[in-house]
Amino acid sequence: MRFWRLMSPDYGSDYRYSYVNGSLVHPFGLPGVECDVCGQTWGGSRVLPYEYPESLRSHKKATDRWPIPRSEHSAHQEQLLNRLGLAGEPFVDLRPGDSFQPCYLDVPSRPRADFLWSGFGVLVVSERIKESFVGLCRDEIAVRPITLRKVGKREAKLPAPMPSTGEPEDIIHEVPLLSDNTGVGPYYEIFPLKESNVPRNRPVKGVCSGCHREDVPVVYPLDVNRPRMADEIWRGDSIFYLATTLYIIVTNDIKEALSRIRPNNVNFVDPA
Repeated sequence: MRFWRLMSPDYGSDYRYSYVNGSLVHPFGLPGVECDVCGQTWGGSRVLPYEYPESLRSHKKATDRWPIPRSEHSAHQEQLLNRLGLAGEPFVDLRPGDSFQPCYLDVPSRPRADFLWSGFGVLVVSERIKESFVGLCRDEIAVRPITLRKVGKREAKLPAPMPSTGEPEDIIHEVPLLSDNTGVGPYYEIFPLKESNVPRNRPVKGVCSGCHREDVPVVYPLDVNRPRMADEIWRGDSIFYLATTLYIIVTNDIKEALSRIRPNNVNFVDPA
């Protein structure tokens, strides 16, 4: 089987990247954790398709990602799982740093692309790409709508402006915005529901019994030792995360089906 990682094109500069793709914002999520078992302070960047309960949104822990002790984190996760109606386990089904729905897109240019690389670990896609994924692998993905919050008036094909601060993420604050986003989009988040087995060149050395943090040593140089997809770690899914990463991988069948409708603003990269 041949596999492909879905990735953004090379824009040549961070300014162009930010101008075209903008930023996807998830206001509500879980804080990081200070683990008393392994001694690590950490939080991931996974995004989940679950709606954060409105009854808990005013709580400081819903928006403050600053790490909290493991015991406090566990109690908060149990409360959240109960409100979500999930029969899950803290630090297994939920993890420190997880982000939830709803989400908002701020993009400095008028978005017209099929893929927007506005957030890591999810796919931001147009209506036609969403429909393609639903038709190709409905049971392997979750789909959630995105609220367009701030949208620039200028076309994405125009040169990217440089903000006065020099920071690419500040472009959104210095461009003219649409007063009415009607007619723009819609866009959706797509979440793979499965993952591969662990890559052989990125073995998990251990798992903390307290916070369930996986010990995956970083080996340099990173490019030589990056996680690699291979037949022996495939679990038979059409779209999935490469384990220990948030790389989104599709099979050749999915790549060929998408290629037939000529999507823009996406690259298919060999992850081997």
